[in-house]
Amino acid sequence: MRFVNYALTILVTLGVSALPIFAQDVAPIPTEGVPFTDLGVLLGNVLALLFFIAGLLAFLFIMIGGIQWIAAGGDKIAAAAARDRITAAIIGLVIVVAAFAITRILEAVFGIRIISGVKFPAATNIVGD
Repeated sequence: MRFVNYALTILVTLGVSALPIFAQDVAPIPTEGVPFTDLGVLLGNVLALLFFIAGLLAFLFIMIGGIQWIAAGGDKIAAAAARDRITAAIIGLVIVVAAFAITRILEAVFGIRIISGVKFPAATNIVGD
């Protein structure tokens, strides 16, 4: 108990007697050669890309499960495994769509831009220009 009182006394004394420190003026950081300057834009692009990849993987797993179901023939175990794969893919797709919807709701409620302003590079039509 004596140690606790001693430690609290030191912490209070240091907290009360702390003086402000004035930092030096710092030169701005050069941005030449930096591929991005806004972390929010980068994270929004990554999030949109992850949504796309997750949806693509869910579609791929549904297709694989369908092919497995067709190839199962009369085998009950293989058909059950294919049905479980399709069910898991649909549940994953529902989760991804729900996460996307929650992201859009957060954008609307707070007035922020998370994934709505994402612009991916597109190919330009140079034929006939």
